[in-house]
Amino acid sequence: MVESTVATLDPAYGTVGLQIPKVAGARRGLIDCDMHRKRGLFLPLVTATLLTTTTPGSALPPGSVDVAAADNGFGFHLLNAVQKSSPRANVVLSPVSAALDLSMVLNGAEGKTQDEMLSTLSLDGAEIDAINTANAQLIKVLRTPSQSVTLSVADSLWADSRRATLRPDYVKQVQASYDAEVADLDFGHSNSVSRINGWASKQTHEKIPKVIDRIDPADVLLLLNAVYFKGQWKNKFDKTQTRQQDFALADGTAKKVWRMAQSGRFDYFETPDLQAIRLPFGNGDLVMQVLLPAKSSSLEALETELTPELWAVWQSHYVARQGSIELPRFELKSHYRLNAPLQTLGMRRAFDSHAAELSGMFSAPEHARGKPFFISMVLQSTYWKVDEEGSEAAAVTSIGVRAAAISRPERPFQMIVDRPYLCAIEDRRSGVLLFVGAIYDPTE
Repeated sequence: MVESTVATLDPAYGTVGLQIPKVAGARRGLIDCDMHRKRGLFLPLVTATLLTTTTPGSALPPGSVDVAAADNGFGFHLLNAVQKSSPRANVVLSPVSAALDLSMVLNGAEGKTQDEMLSTLSLDGAEIDAINTANAQLIKVLRTPSQSVTLSVADSLWADSRRATLRPDYVKQVQASYDAEVADLDFGHSNSVSRINGWASKQTHEKIPKVIDRIDPADVLLLLNAVYFKGQWKNKFDKTQTRQQDFALADGTAKKVWRMAQSGRFDYFETPDLQAIRLPFGNGDLVMQVLLPAKSSSLEALETELTPELWAVWQSHYVARQGSIELPRFELKSHYRLNAPLQTLGMRRAFDSHAAELSGMFSAPEHARGKPFFISMVLQSTYWKVDEEGSEAAAVTSIGVRAAAISRPERPFQMIVDRPYLCAIEDRRSGVLLFVGAIYDPTE
C-alpha cells in the first residue's frame, strides 16, 4: 500500500522489522530461553543519504565498490516498483537512505538471503567489507560542510538484551562502518517509544517527530538511520515573479499551481524527448536536477528508461547556457510500505519466516536453535519542499544505454515545467542521488 499526501510538516521515517516464526505451544519469555516464541527485529530506519568520495565516472581501485552508482541504480528500480502500485501518483523516495539501512541488515545476512539483498541493492558480487568501507567514506563525505547547505546523517541500533543478544562482532562492524550509536533499551518500559522517537526528532531537526507508535512484543531490535537536507538556492527565485499557472496532469486535465520563475545561466541540455536543468544550492556541491519530458513523451516513459548508465550519459551532456526556468512550488509528504516493491526486485528470502538467513546479527543460542529472524516490514516516509528560497527534504526508512542526439541551440532556452516531471537532489561530489521524485501533481 502506498500513500502520498500534502503536508505542512516535514517528517520522514521508515521501518524494517525482523521476526521469528511462531510455533504452537509457545510461551512468553526472553528469546535466549524460549526457542519457540515469535520474535521480531523491528528496524525503523530514519534513512541516511550516502555519498562516495570517488569522482563520478572515474576509475575505482581494484576491489572497491561504487556505492553511488549502486544506490542510484537501486533507486531507479525502486521508483519504478513503487510507481507500478500507484500509477500516475507522486512518488518521492530517498533510495540511498533505504540502501544504507538495508546495508546494515546486510551485515547480518548469510547465504542466499545475502545474495538476493546484494542483487536488489545493485551490488552483485561485491564483498561486504568493501561495501562497508565505501559506505563509511560516504558518511564522511555527507558530513563534510557545504556552503548554504545543511546535510546530516545518523545511525543507531536499539536492542533489548532481555529479548535477544547481539553478536559483538556485528555491533563492532556497524559502529566502525556506519558510526552507529548502540543502546540497550527495555522495550517493555513505558518510555522506550518516546526515547526512540526523541532520537529521530533530534537528528532530523525536529522534522521527524515520530518514527514508531509502539513496540510489538515480538520486536527484538530497531535500526535507525536519519537523513536531513536543507539547502538555499545559489540564485533564489524572486517571490514577486511567482504566479498561479496551469499545470497539465497526466489525464489531460489542468490544475492551477504556484509557479516560480527566474532567468540566468544554468547547466542545461535538451533532446527531442526531454529538457533538463541543474539548479545549484550554495556553492554547487549539491544541486536539484529537473527533467521535463517533451509533450510528445511522458513521465511514465521517462521512468521506465531510467538506468544508472543513461543517467551518467545525461550528466555528460550538461553545458552552461543562458535561459529561463519556470518551476512549480511544492510540499509533499509520502509514506510507503516497501515490502512488496523490494520482493518484486528479488529480495524475497529476507521476508520469508522459513527461509530468511539473518542470524549473523545475533549470538548463540538465538540463531542456533532453528529460529530464523526475518524482515517483517520495510517502511519509508519522505518529506520534500521546494520554494523560492531553496529546498528541504527528509527521509526515514525502517528497514543498455540509449541517448538521443543532443541539441544545443545558441539562442536562450525556455523551460516551463507545466506537466509531470522528474526531479532529484544530487551530491555532485559523489554523483549519488539523495532524493528522487516523480511529480505528477505538485499540489498533492
